[in-house]
Amino acid sequence: MGTFGRLILGVLLLCLMALAGGAGYFYYQLTPPAIAVKETLYLVKSGQTLYGVSQDLGQKKLLRNPQAFRLLARLQGKSTQLHTGFYRFDGRRSASAILDALTEGKTVKIPFTIPEGYSNKKAAVGLNKYGLSEEKYIAAAENPSPDLISHYSFLKGTSGEQSLEGYLYPDTYHLAGSVEELQEAQLHRFQELVMPLWERRPASHTLSFSDTIKLASVVELEGLLDRELPTIAGVFLKRLKIGMKLESDPTTEYAQGWHQGNTPLSLKDIQIDSPYNTYRYHGLMPTPIGNPGKVAIEAVLFPKQTDYLYFVARGDGSHTFSKTYQEHLAAIRKIYYGK
Repeated sequence: MGTFGRLILGVLLLCLMALAGGAGYFYYQLTPPAIAVKETLYLVKSGQTLYGVSQDLGQKKLLRNPQAFRLLARLQGKSTQLHTGFYRFDGRRSASAILDALTEGKTVKIPFTIPEGYSNKKAAVGLNKYGLSEEKYIAAAENPSPDLISHYSFLKGTSGEQSLEGYLYPDTYHLAGSVEELQEAQLHRFQELVMPLWERRPASHTLSFSDTIKLASVVELEGLLDRELPTIAGVFLKRLKIGMKLESDPTTEYAQGWHQGNTPLSLKDIQIDSPYNTYRYHGLMPTPIGNPGKVAIEAVLFPKQTDYLYFVARGDGSHTFSKTYQEHLAAIRKIYYGK
């Protein structure tokens, strides 16, 4: 800092001391607030200003005096150096410590887990409590930007150009400052884990990339046990090959907009007129019905060759597989009625 800069700082300090009763008062305003505040998770979003953040921290009783905080930042030349992300503050931290954290990017990692098979709407649940918008996550997923599609070329020619359903890879992520950053991380993870699988798919695999992800989303939701997923994939691939309807409960639930849990679908449920109702329509759905994980995608690419055409859940996570409809009915009677 030059002589002129030091002179300006000196004048500011002298003015502060004169107007506020001395430097002691100024430094008192930078001490932790008198009211003890529990540890608070605070999110600095992109574009937020020092003024807005300081006022907000003051309202939350994390700063004693927002104006003194801003003056300290100016004196230290840190007015425009706020880093986006999550911070943990409480009433025991001084204004100087908070300023250092914000300007040095001492953010904390917030783990956010999205289970395999979750739809975009279901994946977004819980973001609001971290200061991120569930609605914005869903809107961004349903209307991906051209730049995003251009960057992740695997989306081109798929339903991912209209909706990211199926391509936002389910995993545990560390939340940053926006839902766009979260979705970027999910797409990067998809590219990292799924595209190598696709590149080494066998010559016998005839589904397009888009249809592969669609079917994988069904397989993911049909099976709870990883060891059964290749068999379930084999059943559905066989059905598609012979022109048989998939008749998958999760697709019809997606059409209904709800999850049945342990309640069987009713006759009325499977009559809904929707392209996602695979009890009514042949072939695959217009889009995936959720975001499948690596195991489900791998199961579709490398299915178990099987003569099975049917399966029914036993209630413990496993399934009974059958070759004929008569065997299937017998399995249902045994599981549900003990006969």
